[in-house]
Amino acid sequence: ALDAVPRVTGLPLPQQRLEFYLFSDPREMASLSGQLLRASGPRVAPECFALAVSGTPRRGIYCQADAWESAAQALDYVVHELTHQVEQGDGAQRRELAQWFNEGLAEHIQQLVLREHQPSYAARDRWLREARVASALHTDRLPRLRELTSNTRWQQAAANGWGGLLYAHSSLVVAWLADQYGLDRVIEVVRRTSSPLRFDEVFQEVLGQSVGEAERAARATFEAELLPRYPKGVTVFESDDPSEKAIHFAVVGFQPREWLSKEYRYVNGAPADGVGATGTQPESERTDLSGFATWRWTRTSALPPGLPPRVELTVRGSEGSLATQSATLPPGP
Repeated sequence: ALDAVPRVTGLPLPQQRLEFYLFSDPREMASLSGQLLRASGPRVAPECFALAVSGTPRRGIYCQADAWESAAQALDYVVHELTHQVEQGDGAQRRELAQWFNEGLAEHIQQLVLREHQPSYAARDRWLREARVASALHTDRLPRLRELTSNTRWQQAAANGWGGLLYAHSSLVVAWLADQYGLDRVIEVVRRTSSPLRFDEVFQEVLGQSVGEAERAARATFEAELLPRYPKGVTVFESDDPSEKAIHFAVVGFQPREWLSKEYRYVNGAPADGVGATGTQPESERTDLSGFATWRWTRTSALPPGLPPRVELTVRGSEGSLATQSATLPPGP
C-alpha cells in the first residue's frame, strides 16, 4: 500500500510520521484508541479509520483485524485509509473535500490497487458494488450524494443503515468521473481544493460541470448499464480463483427490509447441503433499505453421482418477492 497508493494517485506520502495501530476486536479498538488519542473512541465500530490532518498527534491508521478474512481484505482497508492520508498531504489546513468524493476516491483507488495485486478479490468487490447500486435503482432508493458533503451527514446516513450503499455509489461515481475525464483530473480536484477555494467551485472548474450535473449523468449511465446486467432477482458471482470454495449470491431489487428464506437444490431436485458465512460477517437473513442482500454459500456434501456440478437457489421474501437462479458449483467435498 505504501508503494501503490502514491504511484496510482500521484500524491506523495505525508512527510509527517504515520502510525499504524492494529486492534484485535471492536471493543479493544474503541477503548485503546480512545486512550491513545486522549479522547472518546469512535462512536461506531468501523473496520478502520484514519486521522489524516497534518499536525494531528498520532496521525495514522487505526484498524481492527477480527473482520479480516484474507490478506486481500487487509490490503483493501489499508489502501482506503492510506488514500485519505495522501489526500490531505502536509498542508496546514484540512482539504475540505465533499465526504462522498473523499470516500468514493479512497474506494476507487482501493479497486485499482486490488485489481493489480488481488484480481479475483477486486472482481468480486466490483460485482458487489454494482449489484448494490442496481438494487437501489430498481427500488428508487439511491441516495443523492450531493447532499452528503459533510462527514456528519455521511456518518448519520451510514448509522441509519445506508453505509454499504453510500460507499458503493460514491465509488462508482468517482470511477465514472475517472473514465470520463481521466484519473489525473479527478486528482487535480484534490490538489486544488483548499481554503479559500471550495470543493464545489474546484469541481466545476476542473471538470466543467457541477456536482449535481455529474451525478445525474453518472446515474443515467448506471441505469443504462447496470439495470440490464443486474435485473431484479438473484445474481451470482462465480470466482475464477481455483481456491475459492464458496458461491457468492445477492438479491437485487427485492422489497426493503424483507426476511429471506433460501432453498438450494441439485438439478434433479434433491436438496443440496451447505452452509453460509458465520462469525463477524454472517449470512444475510434480510434485505437492507434498498432491497439488497448478499451472502456466500459453501457446499458441505458430495455431489450425487452423474449430476452436473450445478445448484439451483430459490429465494422467497416475506413480502412476496421470489427469485430463482442456478450457479456452477466449485470443487467441494
